[in-house]
Amino acid sequence: MNVIYVWVGCNTTKFGHLYAAATTKPDNRVSVTSVLGGTSDNTGSSMARRLVLKTGLNIVLACNIPKDSPMLEAAAERKLVEKLKGLGYSRTTADKATTSTAH
Repeated sequence: MNVIYVWVGCNTTKFGHLYAAATTKPDNRVSVTSVLGGTSDNTGSSMARRLVLKTGLNIVLACNIPKDSPMLEAAAERKLVEKLKGLGYSRTTADKATTSTAH
């Protein structure tokens, strides 16, 4: 099992909410669960889901980004995906077509 552990934060070293995301069988949908911190903040949940879709890996994401900061979230995710691609963690177009984005 391939897993990427990620921490994304802003202006603090606090851990934040912790989410786990992975594709599930039989239909390869992405499932996300809150492991720590509750479900009131979906910033990390959405990011974890998209990271699974973009990398094809299971993601454990600690997220400490203010929930009303969509530009900051987008910039952090873009930078993270860029870094993961540089490390060789990205899906091909054919792989992406087989994974559903349904919740």
